[in-house]
Amino acid sequence: MKKNLLLFLLLFSKLSFSCQCPPLQPISKKICTDYNVIFFGKVDSVSVCGKDGISTAYFTINELYKGAVEQHVKIDFDCASDCMMNFSKGDEWLIYSTYQRFDLMAVNICEYSRKLFSDATQDIYQIASHRTFEQEKQFLKYTFGVQSFTKNNDRNKKQNNLRPHNDQPSAMNKLWLLFVSFTVMGIVYYIAKKKKNDK
Repeated sequence: MKKNLLLFLLLFSKLSFSCQCPPLQPISKKICTDYNVIFFGKVDSVSVCGKDGISTAYFTINELYKGAVEQHVKIDFDCASDCMMNFSKGDEWLIYSTYQRFDLMAVNICEYSRKLFSDATQDIYQIASHRTFEQEKQFLKYTFGVQSFTKNNDRNKKQNNLRPHNDQPSAMNKLWLLFVSFTVMGIVYYIAKKKKNDK
């Protein structure tokens, strides 16, 4: 009796605190507009779970369908709550990610990212997507094509373009500004002195 009660309590607690995700619509071109970067790739490594409950998975992208990224990217994910995700080295995934801020991508268990399972019966996303993993890859390839990766120097240019600029004038322009400033100050001084003398 005690054994059954303990089993019931364990099962109840797991059900009570498990992650609750809304039902997903089958993936479509319209849904894909909500994501900045979509790719098929392999996990190279995973960082330890941080104090903030966030971990990072490092990927090598095999096929890039959407977005402008290099071949090697990092993705942040929840590693501590009931909605935590589980990435392991060597896993292959279809990733649907959004930027949290510039150059920081993240994924969510309640969205469309899905793992490639050797046993397709373990793929719970197949129910929502109405497509096998391979069929979804083909859909993405047909819809978006396979994109080229950005190069490191292209990425740096994009980052520099997005950063605030503090452009300095040239030496000639500095001299010209100095001359104009002194001229204006001289005029102001002359007018002020003339007004004082008129009084």
